Amino acid sequence: MVNKGFSREQIERVARMYKCNQDASRALGITIRSFSRLCRKHDIESPFARRQRQHRQAAQSTNNPI
Repeated sequence: MVNKGFSREQIERVARMYKCNQDASRALGITIRSFSRLCRKHDIESPFARRQRQHRQAAQSTNNPI
């Protein structure tokens, strides 16, 4: 994998800004797979992982009414 010189901060910012991995990777000019790998490498929550977490939390809150 070629490191195009993205800092952790740049990857974090793009991951927060975009709603899906495809848009985030396109903004950086890399493939979705490379973007996902960079997120895992730097322990950054990708847009896909964020969406999955939000779905899990929503499902848990509807299953456990207070």
